[in-house]
Amino acid sequence: MPDTNGNESVEKGGRTIYDGRVAALETRTAAVETDVAVIQASFATKDDILRLRSDLLASDERILTLLHEHKMQMLSAMAQLREDSSIAQFKLREEFSAALTKQREEFSAALAKQREDFHDALAKTHHDFYTFLTNQAWKLYGFASLVVGGVYFIARYVH
Repeated sequence: MPDTNGNESVEKGGRTIYDGRVAALETRTAAVETDVAVIQASFATKDDILRLRSDLLASDERILTLLHEHKMQMLSAMAQLREDSSIAQFKLREEFSAALTKQREEFSAALAKQREDFHDALAKTHHDFYTFLTNQAWKLYGFASLVVGGVYFIARYVH
């Protein structure tokens, strides 16, 4: 029955494979009941009615067997999918772990190279700074010698 928006109701939306089989069973049951009514109307024998009843029971049994087989097939397929999913997850985890290990090794190597370059640059800077300070000390020594010599000259010869 459509709702206020014209949509089908929820009961009709959830049909499954079993609904088709149940409908077929109901159709077959209705046909057998019609046959029974015709037989009863035509003065059928008790054996005819028992045979029809056994046919009806056999049909029910075949349908139930088919439904059970279908259920088992679905469960088997779900188990197979679950197993395949587990295998895929395991492979993905291994690949991710391998990629992470490789990336960690590359990072460690790059960090070691950067540390080595930094120590080399620090040693060169230290050497350059030592050379600069030594040069400045010699310049200061020369200037101080010049000043002392100038003061001595002025003190001795100018006065």
